[in-house]
Amino acid sequence: MLLQMVHYSEWIIAPLLLLVYAWVRFSTPPTNRSGTTCAMFYFGVVFYYALLVALCLLVIIMLKQGGVGLDWLGQRLSRWFDQGGGVDWTAKKEMDEYAPIVAVLIIAVSSQFRQVLRIDRAARAFCINLAAIPREADRLSFELAQAADFDPPTEQLRSRVSNKISANIGLQALNFSNDGTIAARFTRAVALYWLFNAPRKNGIRPQFPMNTHSKSAYARIMQLNETTAARADARYEELMHAALAYFTSSHPTKQLEDALNRTIADVSNLVCSLIARFVLYCDVTGSGRRQRLSGMGFDATHPTPSFSLDKWAMTILAVVVLSAVMMVLMPGTRSIAAGQILTIAITFAISIGFAVWGAVLVAQRFLERRKEGDPAFPPVADLIVAAGIVAGLSVATRIAIPLIPALLEGGGSGFRGVITQLVERLPGIITPFIGTISLGLLCSYIGALNWSLLRVAAVGAVANGLAFMGAGLLVGSLLDQRVLDQFFLHPEDARAIIVINTGMVGAVIGAMVLAAFRTSERVRRYVVARAGARAQVANAQLYASPTEDLEAPVPIQSEKAADNLGGYSRSNAEELEGRYICFRPTFATPGVISAYLVVLRWDEDQSCLIFEEQERADSAHTQGGRVYIPDGKPFVGLVTVERGAIRLIMVSRPDKHEPARGLIMTLSNPAGMHFTPASAPIVLRRVTTETPKLGYIQPGDVDYEAYRKELETVMPAFGLFATPPGRASDPEGWFTKPPHDVRPIVMN
Repeated sequence: MLLQMVHYSEWIIAPLLLLVYAWVRFSTPPTNRSGTTCAMFYFGVVFYYALLVALCLLVIIMLKQGGVGLDWLGQRLSRWFDQGGGVDWTAKKEMDEYAPIVAVLIIAVSSQFRQVLRIDRAARAFCINLAAIPREADRLSFELAQAADFDPPTEQLRSRVSNKISANIGLQALNFSNDGTIAARFTRAVALYWLFNAPRKNGIRPQFPMNTHSKSAYARIMQLNETTAARADARYEELMHAALAYFTSSHPTKQLEDALNRTIADVSNLVCSLIARFVLYCDVTGSGRRQRLSGMGFDATHPTPSFSLDKWAMTILAVVVLSAVMMVLMPGTRSIAAGQILTIAITFAISIGFAVWGAVLVAQRFLERRKEGDPAFPPVADLIVAAGIVAGLSVATRIAIPLIPALLEGGGSGFRGVITQLVERLPGIITPFIGTISLGLLCSYIGALNWSLLRVAAVGAVANGLAFMGAGLLVGSLLDQRVLDQFFLHPEDARAIIVINTGMVGAVIGAMVLAAFRTSERVRRYVVARAGARAQVANAQLYASPTEDLEAPVPIQSEKAADNLGGYSRSNAEELEGRYICFRPTFATPGVISAYLVVLRWDEDQSCLIFEEQERADSAHTQGGRVYIPDGKPFVGLVTVERGAIRLIMVSRPDKHEPARGLIMTLSNPAGMHFTPASAPIVLRRVTTETPKLGYIQPGDVDYEAYRKELETVMPAFGLFATPPGRASDPEGWFTKPPHDVRPIVMN
């Protein structure tokens, strides 16, 4: 048995060598490891390794073929080294046994050639992009520098910062509160520097919890990012000089303030960049990163948006159980040994797990890149590439899992049986291939909608179940009759059973994955919105003068909205909360009315009234935002601000009997990507009992006349559309008309 293990050891050594090669290549430069999360980094390594495995299998096949195999290589070696005589290379057929190791060596050596290196760089770039290097570190760095609250974690650090500021500048520059003043921002920047950067320069112990691993990681990060650390040291010196000039001046000028603000931002960004890479390098899980950031003094209580490893593992476990149960209980199947059932179920489940992970990653990248209002073209290219990688991983899994017991049992027939079994059941990789594309499309579109959890899960189950049934039909038609005879009592019914089994598995996976993805996507949107809002506040405070009216939210759990929102209290806004039917004319099709729901509610975190649109026919353009209530004016504003785009709905204040009427100002794209400012009358009527008709309301539909008549009441009491004036001579008397004499919009 030992001799047989040695005989087939090249099939074990070759993948290990290839794994070492993939690790070294993917970890170059070494900052890749600290530029993203640990899980994402390993996922990128696995994808890159899968590409190399597929390439290695291709080289092995080429080597074992007559024209380009080892015989051909032996002839060339014989000609070069023996001048046509000497060693008979072609006679050494046993060299075919070393094809895996030779293939690995060929891949390693060929990467030094320019054309091959270009292909390798493209493959690594794709995998690095999947691993979000270095976007994850930059995102966390920006959040820590601009949006996260920070307090020195130890009294020793607080005392050190206090001594540095009071001794070099004065007590007027010391402020540990997070109130947004220039003294508070300056103190925060100094504390960040002495928390993480100064210990390396001054040879002191960092003032945050560290063990042996984190000490090594700290030294590694500072070594890999020596340039960034040196820039932070230089900017800190400039910060102290700028603060001395500003705080000791009796009448600081605008130039002194701007210089101090710039150096505060530079020091904070540079130090937080190092902190982000340190945290990502040390901790694998999101909870671990939050705990480490909390120990360093950051407010890290926000949720982490991710399709976590727990959800992925639960999906695999569910597939294992479901597959095993169906193989045992499904009528028409033969009795199979428990070990074989478990091997088949685990192999299939891991393949589906690869499909789920690839689909979720592509969907998350698609949603992050896509901007509101952009054409929602499906990420077909990304999904096909991900599906191809999943297929390669599935092939590797189908070889690796059965190979272990085959090698333990010994005998060349066992290994040959694994390869024969792989070839016979190779059509089975169609299922994870199609599953990757199906789940990716569903997560990209259905998982991003504001539907209920039950509705998303139901649609995911039906759609993915149908996709898996199609895959099962294709697999059943391609499988050899001998394979069907091994598992089914009546082979003529085998294909129908395969379709049913695969469809059931697909339905369960679709429901689980879509439900989990919908939850994680809502969390991701919440985190992005909160981070963006806090970053805007931080930037406004950073570059605004102390006398400017900042767009800053009031503290969390406040019962009063910010002054820039109208300063209204929660008690005054309670009467506006509720569900409304919102209807207005469509811009693209004259005569058609768009009707959907709008929900107004008080948001505890933002301390203001917000609105959310629901059940829109054009769900891709569903929006939400804050409610502005000006004091002393009978109108309210529903404002959406996203990536520089602004949409305004200004309507009258509704009461129990009268709806809210007014105008909407937004962008319309009637000609593809050509956007035009557009305005229309709009009505919000409170929903008290049953929900009226929603969607695109055509002439003749139920409620059409009621909607149309209410829209006509908007003009001119609740909205005016001023027309352009006439020529200088004013022949039509535009300037003599009363202000209310305007032309209203007439709906066709």
